Amino acid sequence: MGQVGVKLREYRLRHGLSKRSLASRIGVSAPTLVRWEEGTAVPTDYNLYRIERLLAEPPPAAPPRAGCP
Repeated sequence: MGQVGVKLREYRLRHGLSKRSLASRIGVSAPTLVRWEEGTAVPTDYNLYRIERLLAEPPPAAPPRAGCP
C-alpha cells in the first residue's frame, strides 16, 4: 500500500466514511479509491492536490441526530 493509500484509508476509517463517500468527496470512483488504498494505482497530480486539500480540512461534521438539539 502506498503512502497516499495509507493516509486515505486512515482518514476514511477515522471519520467513519465509506469508500464511496470518500471517493465522492475527492471526485473519483470508488474503484479508483480502492486501487489507491491497495497501492495498485497512484493518483494523478491533480487528484493528489485534491487529496491534500481534503486531508488538510477539518473532519466532516456529523449529521444531527433526530431528537437532539
